[in-house]
Amino acid sequence: MVNYNINLDDIPSGNIYLRIKKGYVQKISHLIRKSNTLLPVEIKQKIYNMERGQKVSLAFIKKISLNLDIPMHEIEKNIERITSLKSTEVGIRNPNFPICFSSIDGARFIAGIMGDGEMNKVMQIRYNNQNTYLINLILKSAKRIFGDIDYKLYYRKDKTYQLHFPKISGLITTLVGIKPGFKTITDNPIPECILKNKNKNIKFAFVRQFFNDEGNVRLKDRRLQVKQTVKVNVSKEEAKKEILNYAPKVLIGLQNMLDCLGIDSKISLGAYRKDRIDCELSFYRIENLKIFQKYIGFDIDYKNLNLDKAIKSYKFPSAARNKKLEFAIESAKRVEKKYGFFNKDLLSKECKRSLKTATYYIVELKKRNMIRCIEIPRRKDGREMANKYKIIS
Repeated sequence: MVNYNINLDDIPSGNIYLRIKKGYVQKISHLIRKSNTLLPVEIKQKIYNMERGQKVSLAFIKKISLNLDIPMHEIEKNIERITSLKSTEVGIRNPNFPICFSSIDGARFIAGIMGDGEMNKVMQIRYNNQNTYLINLILKSAKRIFGDIDYKLYYRKDKTYQLHFPKISGLITTLVGIKPGFKTITDNPIPECILKNKNKNIKFAFVRQFFNDEGNVRLKDRRLQVKQTVKVNVSKEEAKKEILNYAPKVLIGLQNMLDCLGIDSKISLGAYRKDRIDCELSFYRIENLKIFQKYIGFDIDYKNLNLDKAIKSYKFPSAARNKKLEFAIESAKRVEKKYGFFNKDLLSKECKRSLKTATYYIVELKKRNMIRCIEIPRRKDGREMANKYKIIS
């Protein structure tokens, strides 16, 4: 299993500051005295600052760990606070090292960033939503991932809430491959610790949160859809023809996850503009919708209600639009095996479609020379009955 456990030693040293718990600072001081090591005045001053409860740089902690042979995993369990600046107290209290994103909370948090959230250029993470339940879900996940993380919550003019997390959380999150900046430009892929995870529940958590944020249940054509925009310089014809080469990486990853569930989805071109395109991932068919409802679903009541309405509006099992003839020929084979032939009545009953649809299947199969008529039966009064057909081997 791909497992991203981020330890203190994995974090780049630049502009990271720590306050070590008082009891552990005393242990470090004791080790220094015991070793009879002659320390430069500068290092002595930093040790003194630690004893007074002041923060020191991560670079200094790594140096202490190396010179005194103190395991970093021991130090990371004794951090009182970690921040991205020496002059601020905004950061994470009692950080939860090793920080793990290959979890349900990690998947939800990353999906939130890639959905309605963002990581701006200065690596501050923000999450926007009008639904307070989703805001609280992301906040709880953040606390379980990082520890007692500082945050701010704003109510904006557009009547949505915006959750702010400090820069240190962004610095750590970049270590799983999330790049800061505009999402249309960075085009972040789903991190491997989620995408390639063998635990399906972690994948389900990512898909669920992403559909919470970006998903839409279209009742008019019983379709689930998510849209993403990406900045590209390409003609509309080229984008439409080679959509998978230009689609946002998050949609490609989502399609792979849905495929693992047995959900057949499609990525297509939406709105086209001069320097960017909208891409749409969508799926329909009652079988796909039922799988999504059973294993993923939504955390939003009205979306779950619309999904249920879409499922209940189907009268018959559905065939994929680009596989109708395959569906028809397989149904015809089953009928022919049972009766030695098939006609529109038997085919309609077997594939659970109307007579009109069964007739359409037969016409299309005849056009492609896949079937042949073996008999045109007539009633006693001479009127024609349904033609009998056989599949051409």
